[in-house]
Amino acid sequence: MTRTLIHAGGPLNARVYRVEDADGARWIEKDFDASPWLVRNTVGRFLVWRECWILRRLEKTGIVPGGVRRLSPVRLREDFVAGFALRDSDTGVYRSNVFDPAKAVGVPPEMLREPVPRAFFEALDAGVKAVHAAKFVHLDLHNSRNVMVAPGWRPVLIDWQSALPTFWMPRFLRRALEHIDRAGVHKFWNKFRPGELSPSQLRRLDRSRFIRRHFWIPRLHKASK
Repeated sequence: MTRTLIHAGGPLNARVYRVEDADGARWIEKDFDASPWLVRNTVGRFLVWRECWILRRLEKTGIVPGGVRRLSPVRLREDFVAGFALRDSDTGVYRSNVFDPAKAVGVPPEMLREPVPRAFFEALDAGVKAVHAAKFVHLDLHNSRNVMVAPGWRPVLIDWQSALPTFWMPRFLRRALEHIDRAGVHKFWNKFRPGELSPSQLRRLDRSRFIRRHFWIPRLHKASK
């Protein structure tokens, strides 16, 4: 069995490993084993429990990794998602990208160079709506590394650490957060397939960009560093 570190994380983030056994089966493990004792036994335990709870609640949406379970209070396992991150598409949308076949796992590397079809974004939009219907929001959909392109151009969303349940929220707040998620979908749709969004979708996307630029707390925190 091989365990490859794919994300080192930080003091408050889990380390992420890709694990492969002797038969070639792959899965992902996230753990706080290397975190400071206080983090490991407080935040780490809570985040592992929380992510397992969220992914189990969303399993029927078909847009999240399956097979999630806790291996210990500070360690979880979920199915490995074959494919590649939307950010790694080598179609010229992200001009700094260099074609790298190693970025595509379990799919033909040439998919990295193929135009992302409209059906992918329609399925992504439908999946995000299903997440909202289940009373959750992702809140990190503007990060193209959290959107995976699985075999058959199927979208899968990863990294649910920022997600929130919305069943307790007043309607106006829930709708505002759902709008931020949907704007992430439209952002990529417009970037990869310009000209397909309606005028009303483009207006909502512009409003979302303004809010994120000036008022979105994670961005303000990052800018203050």
